Amino acid sequence: MARPASERAPALAEASKQRARLAAAQADLNELKAAKLRGELVEAAAVEMEWAGVLRTVRAGMLAVPARVAARLPHLSKRDVAEIDAEIRAALAEISDVKDTM
Repeated sequence: MARPASERAPALAEASKQRARLAAAQADLNELKAAKLRGELVEAAAVEMEWAGVLRTVRAGMLAVPARVAARLPHLSKRDVAEIDAEIRAALAEISDVKDTM
C-alpha cells in the first residue's frame, strides 16, 4: 500500500535539495574547468614553486647586504657590519616564523 502524500513530502523535499546541490556542484566544476582552459587558474603547486624561488632570491640578496655595505662604507667596524647582519637575519627568521604559522 502506498504511503500518504504527507509522509512522502519530506523525502521528496530532501531529494529535491540533493538534486539542487548536485547541480550546483556540477556547475561550479564546469566553471572551474572553463576558467582553467582560459588560463585564469593555475595549479597551487606551480604558484608555490615560483614563490619559493622568488623568496630564495630575496633571502640571498638580503644576506648579501652586510658585505655590500661593508665594501661601500669602509669606516664601519666589523662589529657594525656584524650588527647589520644580525638584524637582517633576525628579520628573515621572523618572516620565516610568520610563514610557518599560516
